[in-house]
Amino acid sequence: MAYSGQLNSNEIFNGIYNMIISQEVISPALASNYALVDKFKVDGGLYGDTKLFYDVDVLKSRPWMEDAEAANLLAINRPASPECQEIVMDQFRQIDITVDQYLTKRAWAQEGAFTTFNSVILTMVNKTKKLYEVTLFNSYVGTEDGKVVEVPVSEITATGEEKNRLEAQMIAQYVADTIDEMKDYSREYNDYGFMRAYDEGELMFIWNTKYLNKLTYVDLPTIFHSEVLKNKFSENKLPPRFFGTINTSAGTTSSTNTTIRSLVEKDYTVSGAKVHVFPGDLVPKSTAYLANETYTVDEDVVCKIITKDTYKIMSAFETATEFFNPRSLTTNHYLTWGYSNPDRLLGQPLVTVHAD
Repeated sequence: MAYSGQLNSNEIFNGIYNMIISQEVISPALASNYALVDKFKVDGGLYGDTKLFYDVDVLKSRPWMEDAEAANLLAINRPASPECQEIVMDQFRQIDITVDQYLTKRAWAQEGAFTTFNSVILTMVNKTKKLYEVTLFNSYVGTEDGKVVEVPVSEITATGEEKNRLEAQMIAQYVADTIDEMKDYSREYNDYGFMRAYDEGELMFIWNTKYLNKLTYVDLPTIFHSEVLKNKFSENKLPPRFFGTINTSAGTTSSTNTTIRSLVEKDYTVSGAKVHVFPGDLVPKSTAYLANETYTVDEDVVCKIITKDTYKIMSAFETATEFFNPRSLTTNHYLTWGYSNPDRLLGQPLVTVHAD
């Protein structure tokens, strides 16, 4: 139960009170288990704000006309203009916290407990930044579709364990077929329509853990004989809550909301009180939300198939500063950083495998 602030009366001498034995400050568990963002960060630096990425298509061949080619010696045949995409570092955020070395000490019985408390509070600054980056990137990845491959699991009429096994086999087969198609020359798997063929070793998978666990424990060995592919099954994964469809119109959550989650970090006002959410958190019940700030969870997304260059998020600077106020005897600690919103390169593949 929560501590009431009252000491307990001594069992023998009712006029005096039992003392507090100790005070222990527990550091919150905030492990970055799904930190995909670390794999797609690119450095931005302090000078400039934009990185440009160029993509080109294949060239053409034609019949050789032997001696008649002499007349074409000075002909100019330049390649088509490349596609150019920008990633702009135009976002800035700050975390601030105030601590002191005087009045707060009065809440603690000894120096060690107080020092641990202040230390834990200050370590939360970097942990909060990491939490923001991870949830921002994960919710972006889970809601970008690209090319959609629909797996018709609804056609399976079996039940129970057999149904689970057949679903796993069908999903695995569709994933394997998609990989084979991506290995062939095709214009289907990038937004520019450029000719591409991908080595399966270059492909990356971001799995919905709901389906990954089904595939891994039910029928993975039956379908995938390639050790390269088997290793990729545990490479990258996200919980089902991060997958969904962006709500492009404003709306209001239901009184039992369990599916509409935030794409941004913000405060919502509920019954006059502030409720703070990070990307991926449920929007409070019966609460209005803006267009393009939320998404509706779709747990039937099986996985995303990408390459290491599909996503980009640019980091610019990060600086920690502090300010001591001699009037209040407090110290303000600040962490300030710049970054770009997550984006994907249109010349790279993004395939969403979805169960109907």
